Amino acid sequence: MVYCWLLLLASTSSNSYEQQYYVGDTGPNGGTITSVTLQSVLSDSSTELVGDFEETTYTYIYTETITEDVQSTQQVTTTTYETVEETTSDIINNSNLSNGTVTCTTQGSDIYYDPNGCGSHTINWDDAHIATDGGYQYQTDLDKFLTKDEINYGFDVNASNSIYSSTNSATFSITLKVVDPTTGADTQTSYSWLLNQGTNNTSLTLTVPENNYGSDSILYSTFYGSDPNGYYWSMDAYNFNVSIDYYSITQVISTIEQIITTQIETALNTTEYEYDYKYIPPLDDFIYEPEIVADFSIEIDTFDDVLTMDFEIVEMDTGEMQMEITTFENDMEIDVEIVELDMESMMEEMDVEIIEVQSDSEDTPESNMETEEETEQETVQPKDTKETIAAKILERVAEQGDQVALSNVKLAVMSQLTDTQEFENYQSKTIIDNNVDDYLLVTIDDPYGIMFSIAQDQLMESMVNQQYGRN
Repeated sequence: MVYCWLLLLASTSSNSYEQQYYVGDTGPNGGTITSVTLQSVLSDSSTELVGDFEETTYTYIYTETITEDVQSTQQVTTTTYETVEETTSDIINNSNLSNGTVTCTTQGSDIYYDPNGCGSHTINWDDAHIATDGGYQYQTDLDKFLTKDEINYGFDVNASNSIYSSTNSATFSITLKVVDPTTGADTQTSYSWLLNQGTNNTSLTLTVPENNYGSDSILYSTFYGSDPNGYYWSMDAYNFNVSIDYYSITQVISTIEQIITTQIETALNTTEYEYDYKYIPPLDDFIYEPEIVADFSIEIDTFDDVLTMDFEIVEMDTGEMQMEITTFENDMEIDVEIVELDMESMMEEMDVEIIEVQSDSEDTPESNMETEEETEQETVQPKDTKETIAAKILERVAEQGDQVALSNVKLAVMSQLTDTQEFENYQSKTIIDNNVDDYLLVTIDDPYGIMFSIAQDQLMESMVNQQYGRN
């Protein structure tokens, strides 16, 4: 036979992933890359047969995580306010009184009432004639002079006038008040003076802090005199003056460009495939060449003839041991095929030859006794011959010096020599036991029991005497 070995060819191919970004490069968002990390994960694998090749496909997912600093320009608008301290000068003037920017109301019970009103009287005379009780109240809307921002920013109201008193018992007061008619919130101040006989000068300031007043807020300025001893025109108030000191607010809007740096992290996932090819030859072309681990010859004496058998023990690709009988000589040479190490089949061949030899050597029938002896010999002889063959096989294998082959052949021979049929018959047998209670009821007399009991007593007494020193 001719055996040949075929080499298995294997190859691997892959689309190796190449890193796309590096530190310092421009990132996918247009920024400067500060860090890059790359990770790969085997997500799947599959195997299929393509022709004579086993193709294994490995699927890898590569994740490239990119961190970049992206700069953007942002316009920032800021609003600031510039303030300039200014004053309205005297708002109780002819122009404001004429056009209604400032109105006047006469108060009290004992004052000269001009039939044209106190506003007209102020325009013409700018005075008030008080006997015992009375005065003027001037009213104006603040939005006529200030913007809402200027009102809310805070301001000061200044009021002043002069009074001539004919007595020393007269008093005069000035009251300043700012009211938001929508909310009712107000800020006010008032002061009263005791007048001396003659000319007196008075002044008062109302400070309105930062507030939330509406643009329709109203300013009231009240000038009022009283004299229990007064009489016709005994008190004469004149030169009414009210001014507002405020901060002119100019809104300044400026726009600047700011560079904002934002850190952005981007993860890029890419799928790559690697292929592994392994050549698998067709089964018809692949022939395994067994390895011969031992060969030997055995001569078997069958009383009438000597049989010569040539053996080869080979190790198959499965690791099992097989025995090959290459020749079987009995005055001729016969080629046989490789067989498993089967002692039974070998015994059958041996039995056939033995019977043929016996048939040729006997020319006349024997007596009945000789026939029975031969039958007994035939029954015993297969077992002896089987053991003889086994011994010869082990002896020949031992001569080869291969301990591995010897161990394997020993196991095979032991398996063949096993009498499995008798063991199965043994396992199938059932032993029927009697009831154990019947044995417990039986009393067995021991005729020597009394003698053993006496001997034990004497021995114990002797041991006690030796212990305590007795004779």
